Amino acid sequence: MRKYDLSVMGDAYKVEPNAREKLSDNFYRDEFACPHCGVADIDPRLVLKLQELRSTIGRSLVITSGYRCQEHNDTIPHSSKRSSHIKGLAVDIACGNSIDRYELVALSMKAFKRVGIYSGWIHVDIDESADKLQNVMWVG
Repeated sequence: MRKYDLSVMGDAYKVEPNAREKLSDNFYRDEFACPHCGVADIDPRLVLKLQELRSTIGRSLVITSGYRCQEHNDTIPHSSKRSSHIKGLAVDIACGNSIDRYELVALSMKAFKRVGIYSGWIHVDIDESADKLQNVMWVG
């Protein structure tokens, strides 16, 4: 695994090779970095909820998508122009089989008010914007 240095870019964080910033017991900033620009401006409240989920489930959670810059988000088919990923308020967690998916969804529903279920991942977010419905689950 690569190591990263953290450099500040305005109000956003860009992850650079060479060192890692630990955000919680099990998560590092680079796990949330946009693959397009390297920015990893993730909300610390989201990281705390993910750590609680990770501690409860007792196994690693692989973040497949964390923060996204608008340019990267625009390249993702069917992604919302107002995606919570752009605000650093959402992640997608890898989920490879139905047993793990069931457990992850059940536990996510206790910690998050917005959960999306997809074939290879689970989306969770903490976006409380007026245009985002709360206490919802969807299938994509």
